[in-house]
Amino acid sequence: MTTRNFSALRYGFLGFLSLVTVAPLVVVAITSFNAPNTPVAGFQWPDPFTLESFGSAWVNGGFGSAFLDNTLITAGVVFIVTVCSISAGYAFGTMRFPGSRWFYYLFLIGIVTPYVVLVVPLYLQFQALGILGTYWAIIIPEAAMYLGFGVFWMQAFFASIPRSLIEAARLDGASSFRILVTILIPLARPAITTLMMLTFLSSWNEYLVPLVMAAYGDITTVSLGLASFQGQYLTDIPSLAAASVVVALPAVLIYVITQRTFFRGLLQGAVKE
Repeated sequence: MTTRNFSALRYGFLGFLSLVTVAPLVVVAITSFNAPNTPVAGFQWPDPFTLESFGSAWVNGGFGSAFLDNTLITAGVVFIVTVCSISAGYAFGTMRFPGSRWFYYLFLIGIVTPYVVLVVPLYLQFQALGILGTYWAIIIPEAAMYLGFGVFWMQAFFASIPRSLIEAARLDGASSFRILVTILIPLARPAITTLMMLTFLSSWNEYLVPLVMAAYGDITTVSLGLASFQGQYLTDIPSLAAASVVVALPAVLIYVITQRTFFRGLLQGAVKE
């Protein structure tokens, strides 16, 4: 097999996998343009195209408040994870201090520990603290869930920075904080953007933590709103499809906007210079 034929076969296979992945999403998106309560059996082309299902899903599902709550929670989680991951990753990747290796391993435990087993103890602890049903009851566990990966990600990047660059800055009298802010963070922008996007996607779609921690409060998220809406409008397929599109749209838009930087960050994290 020639190189050209092999490349054509490879791209054809990847194109087929992409089609298999995207096809269900396209079907859901097209179905959402049917009128509410339209009987749908499999794929059905809207006749006519209408946005009524989106309005019905938005109003009946209460997604306005859910989007606001979800945005506040996700912004808090992304901020905490990003700041703490950069700080800890910088320390573990460029410095050596007593116990640094063991502290780093402690963060890595957070990656392999199934957070499901910690939900009940956290629930009891937050109940004792009186913060159940608040934003902090959701932000703190989610930030802790994603922090282990964030530290691992940023440590790998900072460890790949040539030591000579950091040593030259120290010889010029730069402090550790100034080196981080003025030299390393600009270099790490793709990696940081990738971390923020992955954290956003995980937090935006999180279901279990908000379900448990906000069970007795007025806070809701888009995942909880979608589950509640599905239970009430199980037979209204167009409205369900519209609600799914509405919930997924912010994540899709952010991915489209940041995809170039996202892939650059992935490649930088995979190659150690």
